[in-house]
Amino acid sequence: MATKKIALAPIRDEPSRTIAADGSSRKVLRALLAFSVERPRHSAESLAEQIGVPLSSTYRYIGILREAELIDEDGRGCFVLAPRVIGLAQAARAGTDLASVARPFMKRIAQEAGETIILIRRSGDRAVCIERAESSSRIRLTFEVGTALPLHRGAGPKLLLAHLPPDDCDATLCDAIAREPAFATQRRALQRELAIIREQGWAESRAEITPHVYAAAVGIRDVNGVVAALSFVAPAFRMPKASQIMLREQLQRVAGEITKAYATVTF
Repeated sequence: MATKKIALAPIRDEPSRTIAADGSSRKVLRALLAFSVERPRHSAESLAEQIGVPLSSTYRYIGILREAELIDEDGRGCFVLAPRVIGLAQAARAGTDLASVARPFMKRIAQEAGETIILIRRSGDRAVCIERAESSSRIRLTFEVGTALPLHRGAGPKLLLAHLPPDDCDATLCDAIAREPAFATQRRALQRELAIIREQGWAESRAEITPHVYAAAVGIRDVNGVVAALSFVAPAFRMPKASQIMLREQLQRVAGEITKAYATVTF
């Protein structure tokens, strides 16, 4: 009987501690991911708004990130990413076998198609560009490596979202609504679209992130399923229906080649 009592005590207490720790950890990470090329500086107030917590809690998360030397104060009352993050970004890119495997394939299709090709992986509740091959066209779209996008907008992010486990997908959509209450009215339509994406194996978007831009994405897989999205992004005026289909088919072939090549370094 004594043994049973010892076992029962942590079973009652552990879930609440785990949930609390997990919630705090997610918010610290969300605070870190709030920094981007488009918004490299944040005040404590803007971070609180981004992660949806009281200002007092935000200061605690800022303290954790400063202690880890991941953010610094800029001397004007705002916070910026610290130099240490540059090293982490370089280490992440160097350690991403998929990016190095995909790079030559991406350059080839970018040259053949004349459009910018990007490779996206999920990082928490964001889709992050880990590699790109730019178009040689005079009018082209640029996309910085390291750019983080919400998972519920854009062809590549939506493809990754569609292949998350159902509970993770639902949690991501709930987080999106918490940040963007107006998105609640679009949730059901997106869930139907995600089901179609899973069935057909590709995703597309029109002006969901940038005006006048069309994008399509297909998945790169490993033994566990879709691990990345290979996408092209192009000015909409260059994308009549026939061009969309042709480029998407090229993308599917190249994604298959990358998947096979990636298997040789992961298996």
